[in-house]
Amino acid sequence: MTTSEIAENKKSTDYITFVIVVSAFAVLTLHTNNCFWFYTGKEDFWFSANIIECVFYFAVPLFFMVSGITLMDFFDRYSMKRFFARRFMKTMLPFLVWSLVALGIDLYYGKRAWSGVTIKSVYQGLTGNGYVSIYWFFYALFIMYMCMPLYAAVEKSKRMLVFSYLVIATFVFNIFLPFLKNMFSSDLNIMFNVATLGGFLIWPLLGWVLHNYEFKRWHKAIIHVAGLAGLLLHIIGSYVLSVKAGHVVTTFKGYENVPSVLYAVSVFVFLKDVGRWVMKRELLSKFVKVLGRYAFEIYLLQFILLDAAVRNPSIDRNSLLYRLGAPFVMIPIIMAFTWCLRKIPVVRRIVP
Repeated sequence: MTTSEIAENKKSTDYITFVIVVSAFAVLTLHTNNCFWFYTGKEDFWFSANIIECVFYFAVPLFFMVSGITLMDFFDRYSMKRFFARRFMKTMLPFLVWSLVALGIDLYYGKRAWSGVTIKSVYQGLTGNGYVSIYWFFYALFIMYMCMPLYAAVEKSKRMLVFSYLVIATFVFNIFLPFLKNMFSSDLNIMFNVATLGGFLIWPLLGWVLHNYEFKRWHKAIIHVAGLAGLLLHIIGSYVLSVKAGHVVTTFKGYENVPSVLYAVSVFVFLKDVGRWVMKRELLSKFVKVLGRYAFEIYLLQFILLDAAVRNPSIDRNSLLYRLGAPFVMIPIIMAFTWCLRKIPVVRRIVP
């Protein structure tokens, strides 16, 4: 690869940092809007909470999409042994340490009793998402890491064909047909299930396909119309069913569900275009890159501030000001805290 080709390749992938930053902000907003899940049919705030929840729902799919893009060529950079060693240091170690920190915080504030802390209970807590509820995504991430060598081993010249086939087959048999079956309360069997991309495993391959395919304008028009339809179906469907039932109904929710997939694809394609524009502007690019250096820590450390907000009775966590404004306060705090930790030898390993 020539120097100009390397420069052009780097330029074409710069937008990924922008996507990562937007995704991290969206995840935090989902969590400050957590009142969405506490609907009993009487809360006035739930109308806006439902809209916020659905609008920012793309956050987690995009996180896994980007992981697929950035890790798919790891064999070009290092061995499989080195790949897993790096994944352990960059994700598993911070996950373990901060989960134990969360346990310590719970013990300090009396949320848990020392008498209940045993080797078994700690093991159960670490392996069963018992300490930080929002860390559930780590478990899906670790499974994706275990599968990545299989996907990365696919010959590069055949990846677009193979990955596109797997994504389409998975969408049809694992997502679209079950969605129709659920919508029409059908008792018909679904003949196939694509286990190769079960659960969250569709996202890294879908991300890779969307990253490497340059869509024409009419392609994008179709994608965005479908994405808008998915978003409206998510918002309106969840609202109508939940208001009728008097509690949150999840028929249109779930990351491996038709509304989520259509919307997440549209948002990724949109951010890909916007991100390329942003990263060509020097000042905006520098700002995004600074935020990008702390994006993982926004995922990792937000639980501390979210828990602090829960313990502070003066904070109205149902208010629109908190739900939309808190991320703008929490992110600078997380960045400053991370900056300090990174200055400490050894400790900086838990904020990679």
